[in-house]
Amino acid sequence: MRKLEAMLKHRGISEEEAIKYIEQSIPYKRTWKMWRFTLYLWKRIENEKKGIQKNRIETVIEVVNMPKYKNLYETFPLAPFNPHKEVKNLAQLIAEPRQTKEFKSKNFVYEGTTKNIPQAIIDKLR
Repeated sequence: MRKLEAMLKHRGISEEEAIKYIEQSIPYKRTWKMWRFTLYLWKRIENEKKGIQKNRIETVIEVVNMPKYKNLYETFPLAPFNPHKEVKNLAQLIAEPRQTKEFKSKNFVYEGTTKNIPQAIIDKLR
C-alpha cells in the first residue's frame, strides 16, 4: 500500500480520484477481456474459412488494428489507445494458462448469430 500511495502522490492523484478510477475499472475488466477474446476467435474463424493460416501473434495484430477493436476500446475507461501495448497484452492474455477457464463454448457465439462456437473449434483456434 505504501508503494501505491507513493505512486499516487508522485502522479498528483487524490485518494478520491483513485477510488473513483478503481470503481469504474473493476466491472469492465472481465467484459473487456471477453470482448477481446471474442474478436480474436471471430478473426481466427474468418481466416480459417478463407483458408488463411496465421499464427496467434499475426491474428492478434490484425484484431488490434481493426476499427471494431478501436471503437470498442473507446467505450471502456482505459488509458489512451496504444496498439503496440494492446498487441502484447492480448497475445499474452490469450496464451496464459489461467485463461483456459474463459475459453469455454458457453462464452462465445459465432459472429452475427446466437449459436455457440463448439469447444473443439475454440481449442483448435486458441
